[in-house]
Amino acid sequence: MRFKLTLAIIASFAVAPAVAADRQLPGQAAPARGVYLGVFGGGGFSTATDVTQLGTAFFPEIAGGPLAVNARGRTDSGGVGFVGGQIGYEFSHGSVLPAFEIEGLDLDAGTRRATLQNPTDRLPEHTFDDTFPMNSSVVLANLVLSFPTSYPGVTPYFGGGIGGARVAIDGANSLQTNPAEGGINHFNSGPDSSAWTFAAQAKAGVRVALSSNAYVFGEYRYLYVGSVDQIFGPTVYDTHVPTSAWTDRFGETSYHLGTAGIGFNF
Repeated sequence: MRFKLTLAIIASFAVAPAVAADRQLPGQAAPARGVYLGVFGGGGFSTATDVTQLGTAFFPEIAGGPLAVNARGRTDSGGVGFVGGQIGYEFSHGSVLPAFEIEGLDLDAGTRRATLQNPTDRLPEHTFDDTFPMNSSVVLANLVLSFPTSYPGVTPYFGGGIGGARVAIDGANSLQTNPAEGGINHFNSGPDSSAWTFAAQAKAGVRVALSSNAYVFGEYRYLYVGSVDQIFGPTVYDTHVPTSAWTDRFGETSYHLGTAGIGFNF
């Protein structure tokens, strides 16, 4: 709903200038940027995400044999920060300035936490508290449509794109809290993991010219990162039953981001 409202606001800025543009002289039309480069940064928040932790604890037969773990829970939501860059080419097409661009951004999602429950008849309760320090590198190919207005140097735009995201987790920790196992990280032999997944975004904003070759811009972005499996090492302690490697399956995640940047055209 918030994203639709943002698009509606941006569209309202574009409609009035489009009517006024009919009364402009040809020399008043905003030229296309041609080749352009930009850098940007900002912040926002991510939604909560479903997570499932899968593995096997190899108890001996005298203790009931192997115990399958299929623990489920949900990460918390939280704030994020990001920086990025873009390169593109914009050309004129009537009253619209279409552009194709490539963007890359580094998204610091902070540490996500989740409480996971594993239902089993062998234990009255089987609970894990997990932490996942998470960072994503995202690459997107975008189509952007800009709409010159009757206000010199003020150009609203919207666009979207698809690409991929490398989701990296460094220093994950899985602590069993019930039954309690103090100081045992179930990922201790391999707490780092990374994997690629699908990504897409939609964005809407306004850029303001500083000169004929420089401008600043502000925008709202909705970023979607698809589901991804992360593989962590088995539990290896002298005081703990051995386990298989652990697979943590993260559901899709949405990011709502505010962006500010500066660009240059050539």
